Amino acid sequence: MYMKKQLLVLLVFLTLSVITSAQEFLGLRQSNYSGIMGSDLNPASIADSRFKFDMVIFSGHLSGYNNHMQFNTRKMPYWWINSFNTDDPVADEWMNNGDLDKLVSVDSTDSFKARGLGQLFEINDGNKNRSVFLNAEFDILNFMVSLGRKRAIGFQVRSRTLFNLDNVSPELIRLGSNEFEFPNVFDLNIKDEEINMSMNSWIEYNLNYAQVIFDQDQHFVKAGGKIKFLQGIASTYLHSSDLNFNIKDDTTANSLSGSFDYGYSENLGGFIESNNPNEEFSGGNITDFTSKLGLGFDIGVVYEWRPKFQDYKYDMDGETDLWMRDQNKYKLKVGLAVNDIGGMRYQKGGGSNNFNINVGLFDLQKFDNTEGFRSLDSTLQNFADSNFVTFDNKDDKEFYMNLPTHINLDVDYHIFKNFYANFYTRINMKFGNDENTVHYPTSYAVTPRFDHRRWGVSLPLSYSNVAGFRTGLALRLGSFFSIGTGDLKPFIAPGRDMNVRGMDIFFALRAPILFKAPKDRDKDKVSDKLDKCIDTPGTWELLGCSDIDKDGILDHNDSCVTDSGLVKFNGCPDRDNDDIMDKEDDCPDTPGIPEFNGCPDTDGDGIMDKEDNCPEFPGPVENKGCPYKLLHTIDEMGEIIETDTLLENQTFHRFENLTADDNQLFMLGEDDGSDFIRVVLGKDTITAIRNDKGFFYYKPLPPAPIEIELIEEEEEILKAAFDNLEFKTGKAIIKESSFASLEDLAKLLLQKPEWRILVSGHTDSQGKASSNLRLSKKRAKAVATFLILNDVIKDRIDVKWFGETKPIADNKTKEGRQKNRRVEMEIL
Repeated sequence: MYMKKQLLVLLVFLTLSVITSAQEFLGLRQSNYSGIMGSDLNPASIADSRFKFDMVIFSGHLSGYNNHMQFNTRKMPYWWINSFNTDDPVADEWMNNGDLDKLVSVDSTDSFKARGLGQLFEINDGNKNRSVFLNAEFDILNFMVSLGRKRAIGFQVRSRTLFNLDNVSPELIRLGSNEFEFPNVFDLNIKDEEINMSMNSWIEYNLNYAQVIFDQDQHFVKAGGKIKFLQGIASTYLHSSDLNFNIKDDTTANSLSGSFDYGYSENLGGFIESNNPNEEFSGGNITDFTSKLGLGFDIGVVYEWRPKFQDYKYDMDGETDLWMRDQNKYKLKVGLAVNDIGGMRYQKGGGSNNFNINVGLFDLQKFDNTEGFRSLDSTLQNFADSNFVTFDNKDDKEFYMNLPTHINLDVDYHIFKNFYANFYTRINMKFGNDENTVHYPTSYAVTPRFDHRRWGVSLPLSYSNVAGFRTGLALRLGSFFSIGTGDLKPFIAPGRDMNVRGMDIFFALRAPILFKAPKDRDKDKVSDKLDKCIDTPGTWELLGCSDIDKDGILDHNDSCVTDSGLVKFNGCPDRDNDDIMDKEDDCPDTPGIPEFNGCPDTDGDGIMDKEDNCPEFPGPVENKGCPYKLLHTIDEMGEIIETDTLLENQTFHRFENLTADDNQLFMLGEDDGSDFIRVVLGKDTITAIRNDKGFFYYKPLPPAPIEIELIEEEEEILKAAFDNLEFKTGKAIIKESSFASLEDLAKLLLQKPEWRILVSGHTDSQGKASSNLRLSKKRAKAVATFLILNDVIKDRIDVKWFGETKPIADNKTKEGRQKNRRVEMEIL
């Protein structure tokens, strides 16, 4: 009876157990936001992930499944926890109604259900051999850090425990669950050739490294690996080969034979069966390492197909063609990893040893006092003394426990926006008679999911030969907490006619730092964190500031943003380099002095050039900047008779008491080398010609009609004056290059006192007509003034102006407009 109750407790435990596991997390590890947790699926996943940093504060997966029996939940009075509360009368009555003491075989299931009996039923799924899988894992420390754009590292300290029971025949389970009182299998030869039981519990210290190894537009590949340093806590295994038995009745076997590989670590003997309180298991025992230091590895690679890669590229902070690190770029992703390669070595504890058993008629009651490893060792030793058991003398009293090596294949398809579909399979790589190993059942899963950076929902549909078909649910909440299950059925089953063969739930508490899209408020491709002018578009070279005029002075410090200038003037220009900025310079194109706001005083007479009628010759203010000119009338002996001073507002020297009817002789006070001078005598204006002594002689001539006929030399002088005539742009100031030809024209007019001249001003059609008319007037008068200053009598000069009204060429062309901007001179 004792053995039966122990077995029932174990079966219920297997069905309802909540054991921590971390190789599932269906719907979470496949997420693009799994972070460091995804490295347990594929160590390459942490490279180019969405995380700068991710740390798992605590995570676990609560699970337990078998493929032999299932628990029908229709009679449960409450949900799971309250239904097993012995202090509740209703729950206590339910637990002791007898249904939990009976595992109903397949052939009796319909009968029991028809009568409303039974809660534990065998599974009729066609499996010949039955299995149990338990797994326990805790994340003690688990974090990752991205190193640049292509690399990432991770570190983990994890506690893991796996238990496997495989290849057990239904007949053996039925015998055990019925205390061998099951006549249906009596006197049958039963073969359980390779029953395998294995368990391993260990701590591993994992170093994870991953990096991008190929990045070519649409095609992207990353690879990674883990190196694991392993410290075993406890382990055991029991593996049979050629096991055959025939049960006569509930106390006797007709025959029992087989070979067994058997061992356990010393501490398990005390944990499971001990009369010494110091040997009982407690939480502190997870640091009592019993194996030698082991070594393990994970390796993985991930390929991504990115057909719309251009949508995920950007330029920022002086770098081009950058991937958006906060975005998932692929249409299709395929990951392949081989995990848990390696293992650790234990010393065998107690009297555990490989053995063979071969016995005919045998009393099964000899096992009644077997409660654990130590009592089993004693029982086997007693059988050896009776020659039922033979121990392997070659057993070296140690064993190597392999890690649960397996392949993970992950295919993820991006449907649109945040919707994905995932196919995942975990393939067990336990081959042949590898008895010293634990393993994961081969499983398959298809998972549609909504995968946002802050939250996600997944609906995994999975299958394994131990857990069967399952429908799960996984939730990511705010990137900090995740919870889910691979099987929703147990959570909705209590009180309903549903069969449960196990349950699982996983959870994780995390502290992640996700990559964000770089902020660029002014859209100048300089991130806000580096942008010195965050609200004004600029360039990377100027850290987000602008310099429109390219003068090396940032616009926000530049007093003249659009004009290239100098540092000393806060970016304002000084075109004439006179140390007076243009906007404060009244003459920005001509070097000047501060006293006249940048305008020049070429002759230094204290009168700025634009107000100086003689800018190149110093003169007094009262004479408008021109020097005084003295003219003396002299007699034939050269003695001065009278002197006239030519003032600025005067054009000619005047002698009111002299007449043009008499011969006159003149001498300049300061000889300027002139060939002739103009003098007003009374009411007449005369021209006096220089003689060979340097005096100017005038002799009146009787008037005579004049018929002007220009000789070739005179025509050339007139043409040169016209062709060489140039003004400063947009002004009525004659350029110095025109002076010589105009002076030649003045000399010609002085030599021909009988001639008159017509000066006509014209412009092109650019600008307003009124402005053009004024400009043509000013330029015509400027030519007339020049001739008058060169002693041509004002009365001999006629001035007219026409603006743009008389073009001689097409104003639509540059050449035509040049021809139309002219001052014509005609001899009358």
